[in-house]
Amino acid sequence: MSANLPIPAEFAEIAAICVASEMTIGGKVVLGVEGRALHDGLKVGRAFRAWMPGRIEEFGFVEGQDFETYDGLSRPNPDASKSRPQKTKEYRLTLDMAKELSMVENNEKGRLARRYFIWREQQALSIQPSVSVAQMEHRIMQSLGGMMKGILNKQVTPKIEQLSQKVDGVLAIRPAGVAVTSSRTARGWLQHYGVVKRKRGMSQRVSSALKSLSFRMGYVISQTTEEGKLCFHEAVANAYFTVGAGRHLLPKAVKGQKEMGLESTPVPFSQTPA
Repeated sequence: MSANLPIPAEFAEIAAICVASEMTIGGKVVLGVEGRALHDGLKVGRAFRAWMPGRIEEFGFVEGQDFETYDGLSRPNPDASKSRPQKTKEYRLTLDMAKELSMVENNEKGRLARRYFIWREQQALSIQPSVSVAQMEHRIMQSLGGMMKGILNKQVTPKIEQLSQKVDGVLAIRPAGVAVTSSRTARGWLQHYGVVKRKRGMSQRVSSALKSLSFRMGYVISQTTEEGKLCFHEAVANAYFTVGAGRHLLPKAVKGQKEMGLESTPVPFSQTPA
């Protein structure tokens, strides 16, 4: 991911404060932002040490998934060279969490920060390298050896081409036996599963959970063309709402309805090789 992406003029000021960059959260390298920088950029009236824990409790953010904490140091009086540094609690936030915090501030700074984070995610997705069918075939050849070359040419290569699809410029490979199914936004899946009444911020939290689950299961995340909203594969939604954390969100009338065709144990598959 390039650190020298040209930043649109409208984001120049907020991007200088709330720098969205790669960081490790929950053992994974993701796009994120420092919590204290976000607090400064949003011009929050409350002190950071009260604002951040309050928002985490209010919206149910999960440590290791939405954010990570670490110890920092600060000087209570920067002008005093001999002042003793004080220990502070710092936060690294995923961009999904940062977007939700920006949105709930309900001011122009918050709306600007959210648009900047969305733009930053789109830039990251747009420069992901694609994997060609020829490259995949070459890697399979190397792993299996030359004696399988004839079989691969006649059977495997056509199958790879059939199972390949372009999603926002990134080649996504579906496992054999899994049909091409629809992808929807988090809000779309909530509506599909009958969750009509949604608490504030629920769609954002479900989107974050589906994003994390997509990575674990190896399914590609696509985007809507106009609004740039993330869309998730049907198998990921089934796993989340039937056996995952999203099950408790379903209305009682929906739980256990076999006629909906819900998969109780979706079969995960490996992610596309880098």
